[in-house]
Amino acid sequence: MDRNTLDDAALWQQVKRGDTASFTCLFERYWDEMFSMAYRRLADEATAKDFVQNIFIHAWENRQQITVESNLSPYLFTALKYSVVRHIYRVAKQGTTDLPLSVYSLPDETEQKKQDHHEFDRLREKVQSEIAAMPDKMREVFILSYEKELSIREIALRLSISEQTVKNQVHNALKRLRFRLQNQAIFLPFIL
Repeated sequence: MDRNTLDDAALWQQVKRGDTASFTCLFERYWDEMFSMAYRRLADEATAKDFVQNIFIHAWENRQQITVESNLSPYLFTALKYSVVRHIYRVAKQGTTDLPLSVYSLPDETEQKKQDHHEFDRLREKVQSEIAAMPDKMREVFILSYEKELSIREIALRLSISEQTVKNQVHNALKRLRFRLQNQAIFLPFIL
């Protein structure tokens, strides 16, 4: 079977069965374009490669939950877009670079990409709203873990609770977010 002649949906069915050769075919089909897009926005070759690699790793690990109707590119490029925007915001938050006055001023943007940023912002607002609705202790632990990027141990020491309690709170918070944002849950790792 010549995998290069198969469309993404047919290859993805094979991927769901654990076929690494079909996954490699999809990887080779999209790697260059994804790397190019990431590199144009990040201007760092190693970081761009890492982002693309991580998206493919995530796709492989979550292959049973990902549905491909015609091609895989919407999933891949949406995940890449969320990863890049999140990275830009994180770097700006650390004070090592300025946040663009608008995400729309990122280089090489088209109208579709601007719409994508609107979607990212709406999803991020939904996530923030769900975080705000969490019980107080769960929200506090979750914010320290995902926004402040503290370790389980650091959170436990800061809040004077056990490390297991911290792990449970983070697990329950993620479970809650996935349930409440079911349609977008596959993109949560690229937003949080």
